[in-house]
Amino acid sequence: MPPPAIQVEDLSKKFNRSMAGAVWLGLKDGLRRRFGMKPRAELAPGEFWALRDLSFRVERGECLGVIGPNGAGKTTLLKLINHDLRPDRGRIVTVAPAKSLIRIGSGLQPLLSGRENIYIQCAQLGLSKPQTDAQVELIVEFAGLKEAIDAPVKTYSDGMYARLEFAAATCVPMDLLLIDEVLAVGDIAFQLRCLEHINELKRAGTAVVFVSHSEMNIRQVADRCLLLFDGRQLALGEPERLFAQYYTAVGYRNRQLAAAGGSVTPPEERADGIAITGLQRVGEEETAKVGGTLDLELSCRAERPLDDLAVILHFWTAGGLLLASVDSARAGQPATASGTGTLRLQLPFLGLAPGVYRIAAGLRQGDRLLAYRANLLEVIVTDDGKAKPAGLAVLPVVVEPREHRRMGRGAAETHR
Repeated sequence: MPPPAIQVEDLSKKFNRSMAGAVWLGLKDGLRRRFGMKPRAELAPGEFWALRDLSFRVERGECLGVIGPNGAGKTTLLKLINHDLRPDRGRIVTVAPAKSLIRIGSGLQPLLSGRENIYIQCAQLGLSKPQTDAQVELIVEFAGLKEAIDAPVKTYSDGMYARLEFAAATCVPMDLLLIDEVLAVGDIAFQLRCLEHINELKRAGTAVVFVSHSEMNIRQVADRCLLLFDGRQLALGEPERLFAQYYTAVGYRNRQLAAAGGSVTPPEERADGIAITGLQRVGEEETAKVGGTLDLELSCRAERPLDDLAVILHFWTAGGLLLASVDSARAGQPATASGTGTLRLQLPFLGLAPGVYRIAAGLRQGDRLLAYRANLLEVIVTDDGKAKPAGLAVLPVVVEPREHRRMGRGAAETHR
């Protein structure tokens, strides 16, 4: 069996918001690698994970669509595959250098004409001048730039840039093609031509990684999808299922953006005799699993002893919709608080579909809400890839075996 075109294993990439900090920490990390030391386990001040623990493979002749909201890490992933960036953890193995269409016009020389840029692009693809001569008119026709092909590229619009660059970059089959939203600036007719051409490249054996916010474009060419959210690999699978999870993750039910939950107004933040100071995950797992347990610690500070408290948790989507709630009073689990302390909470079955949820917490005594704080903790819920949960919630069930009696001949005759 031939190796995959792309193999990604436990890939992580972090950035620093400070340029000076990035240079200093980059030097320290380089020295650690040079002397065979383990990489730093903790983030330094100003650092954040742009991508965390991604693992997938792309076969030859396959298109992987990468979807997710802005800031999810999609472009960072393409730059890592293209070796523009170096991963902090994990590894990427590719069969050959990739042809990258990540930034509009990044491969074009603005002072040269479109025709001259075609020759440069084809030379980079390994074509000789006679081979390029045979391709030029086809490229110009595909890009729809017959009237402007001899004008300087700096006079082109963004759409003309994209059309020329795509047509020149994909004029011959290649091993690996990376595309990041460059089709979005083209008109619908050009987009459809590009999508059909991508399918032709796939049939010739090209592996494609295609980043797009357009569901139509992804569905036209993608064999599988990778859903990213806040740098995490939320799910990997069929486009139909992945788009359903994408809408759920951002708080909508379908592509018409119908709200997935009730539009409930969250309570105002308050602290009446008791203040909620924090909410933390317990354990080393950084993501929660569908149907798994979720252990939390709620930190609070009470001015006086309080008993018969009901602990409330609200699970909000990134789109600001309330999807689930927990009320310890309903479960017959009252709490007490005095001074500064923590309350340990355990959800034995996390019945939420894959997505990103922000948890708010409250404390109630009787009918009176004493304390409430929003956005205390963000939890990413993923599935194990075996089951395919649908909808907004996953409900627990107990199946009891019952005796099955086979109907005898006499009973059958009686029923007749």
